[in-house]
Amino acid sequence: MIGRFRGIRHLWWIYLLLASALAAVYVIVPLNGGTRWIYVLVNSTAPIATWIGLRGHVPARRGGWLVIGLGLAFSAAGDVIFALHTAGGNEPAFPSSADVLYLLGHLTIAAGTAMLASRAGRTAFVDAAVLLTPLASLAWILVVQPTITVGGSIAARFFATAAPVSTLIVVYCALALALGIELRAPGVRWLLTGLVAWFVSDALYTHQGLTGTYTEGGLIDLGWMAMPILLGTAALHPSMVAATPHRSAVHALPLSRALTLFGAALLLPCLHLFWEPRSDNPLLLGAALSMALVAIRLVRPIHELSWRAGHDPLTGLVNRSLLMDRLALALSSMPPGPAARLGLLFCDLDHFKDVNDSLGHDAGDRLLIEISSRLRAAVRDTDVVCRLGGDEFVILMPGTTEEQAVEVAERVADNLGRAMRLSDGTEFFASLSMGLRTTGDPEADPDTLMQDADTAMYQAKAAGRGRVVRFDAEIRAGATQRLRLDADLRRALTHPGELYCVYQPVFQVGDGRLSSVEALVRWRHPTDGILPPGVFVPVAEASGTVAQVFALVLKEALAEQRRWHDAIGRWIPVAVNLSPRQLTDSTAELVLAALERAGTPPDMLTLELTETGMAEPSTVDAALGPLRRAGVKIAVDDFGTGYSSMARVADHGWDIVKIDRTFVAGIHHDPARCSLADAMIKMAHALGMVTVAEGVDNAADLQALARLGCEFAQGYLLARPVGADGVLEIAIAEPETPAELDAGRLQASQL
Repeated sequence: MIGRFRGIRHLWWIYLLLASALAAVYVIVPLNGGTRWIYVLVNSTAPIATWIGLRGHVPARRGGWLVIGLGLAFSAAGDVIFALHTAGGNEPAFPSSADVLYLLGHLTIAAGTAMLASRAGRTAFVDAAVLLTPLASLAWILVVQPTITVGGSIAARFFATAAPVSTLIVVYCALALALGIELRAPGVRWLLTGLVAWFVSDALYTHQGLTGTYTEGGLIDLGWMAMPILLGTAALHPSMVAATPHRSAVHALPLSRALTLFGAALLLPCLHLFWEPRSDNPLLLGAALSMALVAIRLVRPIHELSWRAGHDPLTGLVNRSLLMDRLALALSSMPPGPAARLGLLFCDLDHFKDVNDSLGHDAGDRLLIEISSRLRAAVRDTDVVCRLGGDEFVILMPGTTEEQAVEVAERVADNLGRAMRLSDGTEFFASLSMGLRTTGDPEADPDTLMQDADTAMYQAKAAGRGRVVRFDAEIRAGATQRLRLDADLRRALTHPGELYCVYQPVFQVGDGRLSSVEALVRWRHPTDGILPPGVFVPVAEASGTVAQVFALVLKEALAEQRRWHDAIGRWIPVAVNLSPRQLTDSTAELVLAALERAGTPPDMLTLELTETGMAEPSTVDAALGPLRRAGVKIAVDDFGTGYSSMARVADHGWDIVKIDRTFVAGIHHDPARCSLADAMIKMAHALGMVTVAEGVDNAADLQALARLGCEFAQGYLLARPVGADGVLEIAIAEPETPAELDAGRLQASQL
């Protein structure tokens, strides 16, 4: 097949070189019967080159190129007929069949160019009309009107007028293509350059024809030859497949194009200031048409900018700015009556990050669009659905009641509870955490209402996700308290001594010796007294300051550990709690740097991580893998209360399993707890780990743990959390001989 012959990718420059050489010969050599056929030969090769390019490159949208090739064939046929008329030295009749073919060539090539430009959209054609209007007005004054008045038959005047008009049509379609396509492709540049050369030659020919100065074989003929040469080259070039614009979803008007359009619209009025033709109606009509087209061109970008200012471009829902405007309007127009309410439903999609991480952001965007559609279907016609950003949505319910607001929330939950099919074919069941805020006060502050609904939503997440929480005074007080604690905690981090460590001793169950200590942070609050970590660590996790708290605790614990070593000559292992929020790439670097500064062997530090923190194994491995390889031990804290999956522990191969106090308390008389603890201890041992029992407050429970084979224990029975000096006292006062475990007489002071 010709389209697949070898060398098609390089044929364009061979054709351009040979055709240009023939064109140069035509211009340089004096015109005679032979050189006239060079002109015909060059122009006749263009449709053949276009056909070869189409077969060789197979563009996706080949219709435009086929029509352009047909137009080149019409033009070449006209050249053959014209050459035959003039070969014998005869003057061809005007109009002749050659003129009919030339006109068909103009219109057909213009149609093919318009087909290539069609995907650029309406804006490219409007912009081209703005640019062409001044040119058309001048062409009417200088070319068309004088041609009409010359005289002759109706057919002669028609074809004399049709030539410049059809040339303007070609220019119009070329402008539309140029304005709607990326001009970096060489094939596009060849195509447009050829059309421009054609226009210039036609314009000069018309002018010289009116003045009687045209002579065959000059530079005008060279421009006519340049058109088929460059169009054939464009068709042969591999980039011709990119000669079709891609419709843009955004109808913005760039500054450079706006200035060009305004300049074109002002050209005729400015020209009229210095030039007064015999009839200035074409100038006035052209100026009015240019300005009207510019106004039409501005309508869509202005409308789009206005729409985008108040809407989310992905889902089409209103954005926060427009929502706040509608919220203020709804408050001011709240109907009278004790039952009248305004409702805000703040929605957050649970686990949306998993979709983005596993399937990519395109799948996440499609899911958001589907969710937006279901939210619209769940609300009333008067309600407003807003996307704040990410996976957060707000539903404004003006003129509602408490019962209706609850009904909308229930419909939203039901609609989103139905399965959604993701791009990989799996089904996704959306879950929303929702905060509901209603008010009957038309003077309520819109920002406060939004904040209240947001706070209630976070309460829904904290309560287990997938539920609705109604805002009340208690929630507001809790939010206020968290804000105050966050501000106070940030201040405390800059005041040494407010945050400090106490240490919970861990003892060997077998002989009662001190095994290690767990560093526990405390906050000496200026007004609230001593605060335990359960009060302020969740606030630190939510606000992002937990890493600073961890760094402070690690630094202090390692410093005290060094002091104990210097005092007694041996290391006391220290455990520090690690928040799941700290599982980042910087965690290992921070810990290893702290160990190096303190001079602590890595195996003397244990990091405790809850089961919840092990929910993403890849994240845990990336953050803690370098620490484990360095020798730092990892403990699974509160085992049994989180994901409760020993398989997760087995996957990581940690060092220590800490059995939560809920499985330890009453173990000596509760067979169920005893069986669970026994299973945990045996599985840990099977995986090569040791166990630590937390919250040991009863001597009988300690004896039961010893029988089950638990190696270590901590709790108030053995020792309460103590300061750094207290740890040193316990280490110095350790008994020479192991303490006996007797449920009837064992006391904490003995250990």
